[in-house]
Amino acid sequence: MKTREKVKLFFLFIFYCVITQQVFAQKRTISGTVTSADEKEALIGVSITIKGNEAIGTITDPEGKYSLQVEPDQTLIVSYIGMKTAEIRVPRKNSVLNIVLEPESMNLDEVVVTGYGNFTKSSFTGSANTLKADMLKDIPVMSVEQKLQGMTTGVNITSSSGQPGANQNIRIRGMGSFNASQEPLFVIDGVPVTSGSLSAGGSDAAYMNNSKTNIMSTLNPADIENITVIKDAAAASLYGSRAANGVILITTKKGSAGRAQVTLNISGGFSNAAVDFRPTLNGDQRRELLYEGLVNYAIDQNMESPTAYADQEIGQYAYVPSMGYTDWRKELLRTATQQDYEASVSGGNERSTYYASLGYNKQEGLAKNSSLDRYSARLNLTQKVGKYGEVGANMMFTQMNQEMNEERGSAINPFLCVAMTMNPSMTVRDEEGNYIGAYEGSTLNPLRDIMTDYNRVRMTRMFSTGYASIEPLKGLKLKETISYDYTTQKDSRYYNPLSSAGPKSGSDAQTAKGFIEYGKFISSTSLNYVRTFAYKHHLDVLAAYEIESYQTDKASGMKSKLPSDILTEPDNAAVLNSFISSTQDYRMISYLSRLNYDYDDRYYLAGSFRRDGSSRLSPSNRWGNFWSVSGMWNISNEAFMKPVKKVLNDLKIRASYGVNGNQSGSLYGYMGLYSYGQNYMGASGSYESSQPNTNLGWEKNYNLNIGLDLAFINRIFVSLEYYNRDTKDLLYNLPISATTGFTSYLANVGQLNNKGVEFELRTLNFASNDFNWTTVFNLTHNKNKIVSLNGQLDQTIEGTWFIHKVGLPYHTFYVKEFAGVNTQNGKAEYYKNKVNEDGTIDRSLTTDPNEAESIPFKSVNPKVSGGLTNILNYKWLDLSFTLTYSLGGYSYDKLGTSIENGTESIYTSRYNLPVYALERWQQPGDQTDVPRFVFGEKATVTNSSRYIHSTDHLRLKNLTLGFTLPDQWTSKALINKARVYFSGSNLLTWAKWKQYDPETPVNGEVYCEAPPMRTFSFGVQLTF
Repeated sequence: MKTREKVKLFFLFIFYCVITQQVFAQKRTISGTVTSADEKEALIGVSITIKGNEAIGTITDPEGKYSLQVEPDQTLIVSYIGMKTAEIRVPRKNSVLNIVLEPESMNLDEVVVTGYGNFTKSSFTGSANTLKADMLKDIPVMSVEQKLQGMTTGVNITSSSGQPGANQNIRIRGMGSFNASQEPLFVIDGVPVTSGSLSAGGSDAAYMNNSKTNIMSTLNPADIENITVIKDAAAASLYGSRAANGVILITTKKGSAGRAQVTLNISGGFSNAAVDFRPTLNGDQRRELLYEGLVNYAIDQNMESPTAYADQEIGQYAYVPSMGYTDWRKELLRTATQQDYEASVSGGNERSTYYASLGYNKQEGLAKNSSLDRYSARLNLTQKVGKYGEVGANMMFTQMNQEMNEERGSAINPFLCVAMTMNPSMTVRDEEGNYIGAYEGSTLNPLRDIMTDYNRVRMTRMFSTGYASIEPLKGLKLKETISYDYTTQKDSRYYNPLSSAGPKSGSDAQTAKGFIEYGKFISSTSLNYVRTFAYKHHLDVLAAYEIESYQTDKASGMKSKLPSDILTEPDNAAVLNSFISSTQDYRMISYLSRLNYDYDDRYYLAGSFRRDGSSRLSPSNRWGNFWSVSGMWNISNEAFMKPVKKVLNDLKIRASYGVNGNQSGSLYGYMGLYSYGQNYMGASGSYESSQPNTNLGWEKNYNLNIGLDLAFINRIFVSLEYYNRDTKDLLYNLPISATTGFTSYLANVGQLNNKGVEFELRTLNFASNDFNWTTVFNLTHNKNKIVSLNGQLDQTIEGTWFIHKVGLPYHTFYVKEFAGVNTQNGKAEYYKNKVNEDGTIDRSLTTDPNEAESIPFKSVNPKVSGGLTNILNYKWLDLSFTLTYSLGGYSYDKLGTSIENGTESIYTSRYNLPVYALERWQQPGDQTDVPRFVFGEKATVTNSSRYIHSTDHLRLKNLTLGFTLPDQWTSKALINKARVYFSGSNLLTWAKWKQYDPETPVNGEVYCEAPPMRTFSFGVQLTF
C-alpha cells in the first residue's frame, strides 16, 4: 500500500473515532416524575416516546417515575388517557425533567373570546360556544357562516340561494325583530364589521344583484383560528345597539415564537346538487299524462269519443321532436368544479410575531352561468415596544368575482326552466346546431340566453386594523384600536336582443352597470385594569370610548340600443332608460364599562353598561342605555365537593340578564323626506317619500339566560341552558290609511318573544397515544310567538299565505286546509273551518274552495334542530364528520302553486310537471293526495295547505378523511408534515319531502332558488 493511501486511511480512522466519541458523548439519560395538574398526583403508565421515532420510549412506574436515554434537541411526546398530550423539548443540560399533564377537559380550558377581553370557559358567566380551527378545517365552502351549521347550539343557518358566495341568513335563538336587522353582529379580531349583502340596486335595477353577494365571503376561512358565538346578554351587551341578535366573533391566525413555519394547502373537486332538485316527467311520461288529461276533459264535456279528441289535440302539447326529447337539466346545468390554493407563513420570537397568507379559490355553480373566484391576502403582525408597550396590525385584501344566474320568475332562471317552464318536447338547436326558439313561433331559448346574457359582480375589500397598548402600571393597560373597512362593488348586467329575461321589454339589447362604495371607520380607546388581591379576589375593570362612522355612495344606470352584441359597455348604447344614485352616512358614539369579579374561583359576578348615541334616531330619542348582570357559582370548587371530585369534576350554575338594542335599517327613518328627480312638465319635480316620526326610538331586546355545566370523570361534559328573549318597542311598518298617501310608516310597536332550551353533550370516548375519539351532540328547541302588534290589531294578513297573529310564531302560514282527494271523483277536498254561531268549528268537507275559510296552519320554525360531530384520530389517520338535523318545521312550495294553479294551464303555457303528478287519482277507490288531472282545470287553490311540506331531515353535512405521512417518510424531504385528505359537504340527505332541499329560505317560501351543492374535494397539506 502506498504511503499516501496509508495516511488517508489513518486520518479517516481518527475522524471516525472523534465523531463516534461525540455521538456517544451527546447521548444521555434523563429522568423525572409525571404528575397531574389538577390532583397533583403521580400518574402510572404514562407513555413517553421520542417524536419522529416513536418506537423508542418508556412508561412511568407505580410512583410516576421514568428514565429514558435521549439526545439534545429531541422532543418527547407524553400521553396519558384523560390528559392532554404534551410535546416537551429535551433540556440541553439538566438531566431531571419533571412533567405536569393537564386534564383533557374540553369545557374548562376553552378560551371564550368576547372582543373586550378573553376568558376561560370555567370563568365565563355568560352563554357562548367556541369552535376551534381543527373543528372547521377542510370544509369545502366559500363562506365562513356555512362552517357553523350544526356545530353549535342556538344557531340556525339558511340560505336564499345555493350559488357560490350567496348571502346566508343566520338566526341566533330565534327571530328577534320584524323590520330591523335579524342578523347577528360579526366581529373580526375585536372590530365589528358589516355582514350580509351590499347592492347597487333600486326599483330600476332590481335584477342587478338580487342580494346574492355575501360580503363575508371575502374572508378566507383558512385564515380563521377560532369562532365564538355569544348568545346571551352577558357579553353581547358590551356591543349595545348592534348585538340584539347575538354576536359571532372571529379570531384570525397569529404567529408564535419559534422557527418560521410554511404551510401549503392545495385541493380540488367537483359538485352536484345536494338533492334531486324538483324531479320532473320525462317526455313519454308527460305525453301520457297530458293525453289522460285531454281524455278526462272530453269525458267531462260529454264528447262522443274522448280518445279521438285526445288523439287530435295531443300533438299541440306533447309532440316528439325530430331529434328526440330534450334533457333540459343536461343542457342548462352541469357538474361544477372547485379548486383552492392556500399558502401561509408564520413565526416570530418573544418580541414580535407574524402571520401572512395568500389564497385563490374558485368554485363553479350548478348552472352554466354561475361561478365565484376569490383572491385573498392577509398579514397579521405584533411587536413588543420596550418593556410595557405593544403594537399590532391585521390587514386583509380580497378581490372577488361572481357570475350569477337568475333566480326569480324569469325565463332565463335555469332552475325555473328545468322545474317548470321547459318541457322535453321543446328544442334547443336545429339539426345544424344553431340556437332556435324552444317552440314554434317563439324566440325563447334559455340556454342561448344564459350563455350570452350576464349578471356579474366584482367586490374589492380592504379591511385593516391597528392597535397600540401600554401598561404604565402593573395590571393597568391603555389600548387604542383604529380600523377601516373599505369595500367597492361593481354590478353589471346585459340582455341580448332576443333574451326572454323577466325585466326585459322590447327587442333591444339592454345593458346596465352599478357601483357601490362603502366605508366604515371605528376608533376604540379602552382602559383595562386586572388585579388579584389576597390571592383569592380577582378583579377585571374596563372602560372604553368608541366612535363609528359609516359612509356609502352608489349609482346605477341602464341603457339600450347597442351597436352590437360585443360592445356591451353602457357607454356604447344610445338610449338612457334609467339612472339612480344616492349618498348616505351615519355616526354613532358609545361609552361602555365592564366589571368582572370572582372570589376564590368559586363565586363570579359580572356587569356591563353601554350608552349609544345614533344619528339614525331623532335627537330626543338618540341615546340608548344597554346593560347586563351575570353571575356564576362554581360548586365543584367547594370543599364539600372534594369526596366526589374524581367523578363529578365540574358543576357550575350560571345566570345572566340584560338589554341589547337594535336600530332601524333606514339611516333616516325618523325624518319626513322628499324625493326628487321626477319630470314635472319638463322641470324637476319632487314628491313626499316618507312620513316623519320624531318618536322613533330603539328596539330593545331583554334577555334572560340560565345555564348548568357538568363534567364527569374528565370524559363527559354536559351543558344545559334555558333562555327567554323579549323584544319590545319593535320597529314595525305599521299599516295606515292609504288616504294619507302612504300604506304604512315605521314605528315602535309590538312585542316578540323567543324562549327555548339548548343542550350540548361532549364526550371523550377514547384518549390514547394511538387512538382518540371525541363526540359532540347538540340540540336546540326554540319557540317564537308574537306577544302584541300595536295594542289594537290582533292580526295582519301578509300576502297570500302568511299571517302575523298574536300568540302565534311570526312565520305562520295562513291557508285553506287541504283534506285530501275524494276517493270517488278525484276532486280536491277542504275542511270548511267556518265558525258556527255557537262558537264551534265546522269541520265538514267540501270540494268548493270558496266554502272553506283560511286558517293559521303550521309554522316555518322547527321544533328541534342540531347536530352530531365526531372527531377520530388513529395513528396517521384522521376522520371527522358532522350530521345535522331538523324536526317540526314546514315550508311553502310557491312554485308548486304556479305549476298547478297559475293563470295559464299546463297546456297553454307548455309547462312540465313534477314526478309526483304520476300519483294522481285515476279511478274510484284510489287513495292519493294528487287530484284528477283534467285539461284546463286547476288542481287546487293557491293558498292551500297541500303546498305546505315538512322540512324534517337528517343530513351528512361535512366529512373529512385524512392520512398524515409518517415522519420518517417526510423528514428526508425536509417536510415537517404531509397530509392528504378527502373532504365533502352535503354528502347525504334524508328528507321527508323530496321535491326540493329541506334547508329552505328563512321565511319558508320556496320558489326556484339554486339548491345547495354536494361537494367532493381532494387535497394535500404540506408544512415546512
